[in-house]
Amino acid sequence: MTGKGKSSAAKAAPARQRDPISALVLRLTIVTVAVLLVAAGAASWLSLRSFDPLFQPELARKAQTVGGLLAAQIDRGLGVRIPLDRMAGLDALLAAEVDRHDDIAYIAVTDPAGRIVATAGKPLAGLSSVPAGRLSGPADGRLVSGFVDVENPLGGTGASAGALHVGIDSAFLAKASTDLALDVLSVVIVSVLLIFEVLQLVVNLAMRRVLTLRLLADRAEEGDFRATLPVAPEPAGPQAAGANDDRALEGGVRAALDGVNARHAGLAARVAELRSRLGDDDPRVGRAEAGLAALASRFRFRDPQSATPPPTPLNLVFLRLPVFLFCLSEELSRPFLPAYAKSFAGEVPWLTPDMVVSLPITLFMLIWALSQPGGARFSERWGRARSFTIGALVGSVSLALTAYAGSLFELMLWRCLTALGYGLVLITAQGIVVDHTTPRNRAAGMAMFIGALLAAGVCGPVGGGIIADQAGFRATFLLGAVLALGSGLSVSLLLLRGRSAARPAGAAPRPAMGSALPLFRDFRFSALMVLSAIPTKIASTAFLFCLVPLLLTADGATKAEIGRVQMMYFVAFILVSPLAASLSDRWQARRGFIAAGGIGTLASCLPIVATQALWGPPLAIALFGLSQALVGAPQLTLVSQIAREGGLQETAAIGWYRLIERLGGALGPVTAMAVAVATSYREAMLGIGLLCGASALLFWILFRTGRPATPATRPQEA
Repeated sequence: MTGKGKSSAAKAAPARQRDPISALVLRLTIVTVAVLLVAAGAASWLSLRSFDPLFQPELARKAQTVGGLLAAQIDRGLGVRIPLDRMAGLDALLAAEVDRHDDIAYIAVTDPAGRIVATAGKPLAGLSSVPAGRLSGPADGRLVSGFVDVENPLGGTGASAGALHVGIDSAFLAKASTDLALDVLSVVIVSVLLIFEVLQLVVNLAMRRVLTLRLLADRAEEGDFRATLPVAPEPAGPQAAGANDDRALEGGVRAALDGVNARHAGLAARVAELRSRLGDDDPRVGRAEAGLAALASRFRFRDPQSATPPPTPLNLVFLRLPVFLFCLSEELSRPFLPAYAKSFAGEVPWLTPDMVVSLPITLFMLIWALSQPGGARFSERWGRARSFTIGALVGSVSLALTAYAGSLFELMLWRCLTALGYGLVLITAQGIVVDHTTPRNRAAGMAMFIGALLAAGVCGPVGGGIIADQAGFRATFLLGAVLALGSGLSVSLLLLRGRSAARPAGAAPRPAMGSALPLFRDFRFSALMVLSAIPTKIASTAFLFCLVPLLLTADGATKAEIGRVQMMYFVAFILVSPLAASLSDRWQARRGFIAAGGIGTLASCLPIVATQALWGPPLAIALFGLSQALVGAPQLTLVSQIAREGGLQETAAIGWYRLIERLGGALGPVTAMAVAVATSYREAMLGIGLLCGASALLFWILFRTGRPATPATRPQEA
């Protein structure tokens, strides 16, 4: 290695050293979460261990009670000399009782010879008689193998007139235990994520002053000397000694920053005085002004003419919890929203129930997409804090009104209002990140923002499904309204209280959207949008919002089971997305990753289409999340590369990419339900999978781009 190379490496080495404050925060978080995870795991294991011994006798007792009540009704008919084979309404009575109890598989009435007189339940379909030897045998498999039969004799104490049989699936307890274990595991995962979000906030609040000093040092290292520290109140009590030391340190930092800005202001004043004394034509004035301009281009100083106080650096960790709470409020309804919309299908007989399901979801996605440009301008004009709070209040009110929607029109109206609030909150949150970061650390700020979205995606469907099963749809929507309101209050209290409502000076400008025509003239951008971005988003909204919830509901799944299946998408996405982004950058194979993601979407349909097993939907959604993770980062990077090679603004290109992608998402529910009306839910999934697979192959064939000389910094936006 040359001496110059060694010198460069030595200069770069300190930048790679780990931040001790971040390391401390990470260690505290890991230790606390680990302790809570062990405690929750131990409590859950003890609960599951006592489940079978307590539940099994209760299940047998319930079957005996149901059988006794039905036998008493049949005995009354026998008491007035009505034969079993002529007793009217017996099949309907048994069928109604089977439908009323999930744990009862069948009910049958047999005569003394073993002939089945009346029956209800799928296990006995096609069975007309039972050998007498089996009727007198053990309860397990008496009528059908794999079912425990609880027998109740008919005819009173005299001669036997037959028997009433109540059948319980032998695997019911195992399935119930598995469901309970999965519910407990889901609750533990949600609890850990909630604790992690709250713990990050608490630790950063406790270390707020130290972290602010670090942010000031980072800004100064980048050449930005505008920010300062607010003066802390006078300490009192036993902690005054330590607080005085902190105040002395902060005072020194404040004085240093004030001194740098004062020297720059003095230098500017001397140049102005030199101009007034020598005139504009003097070459010495030109050299002085050129030097001052070069200094201003490299460093940022406060404007001495501005009446606005210098800004305080903003810790973006305080943005994470409000974004998490607001997104969680919307994600709670994901498992049951299609079924909730379907309940209003009777109001519009000229539309099929499946098309009714698609309307509120499509309108939500459409309003969300179209509200982004206007929401960005609104948040710039009225201020980030005020805009976030307004969006959160709109979302809270609309979720509460959704809970009490009395018609399909009201449901669609409130969902449109929810989409406005949702779009305003997210675009404002992104604006906060852009305002308070630089190109050097903007990726980290966006990663923190996206992490809150993904954490809400994991917690929301599981929690919403469990709450909807236990308390109903209305209670879940109302809880979402409370969470949305809490997110708005938390922004006002924790993040932006006392800050200027306007954008800070020098903040990154809003992406200009006027470069659409030259962007779409590039065939590569059009191919990327039509063959990748739009099909990918159609599949995302069609699968997660419509087809999977409706398919599982038709198969008899509970809302909690639907939520667990939907959670698998976000878990797979979180695990695979960083690796896929890193490998696509390292190998410079973004076209291949996008094509693999489209073909993977087609492959993810196979477990649901090919099997009716319980493991089919979770595996399919996990594969779908993996496929989507392969596509996201490479798409963004290609958009940026196309913009750079065409001499266009990257932010404008990304803005158009996001708008087109979300408009594609609005097409997903309508497309899925239109295909499902003509075929079925499974075939609709396969059809959309074929669309993604075929588009991916065409993209692989048609898209061509040169390899950049150096890997580009990967942009991150939500």
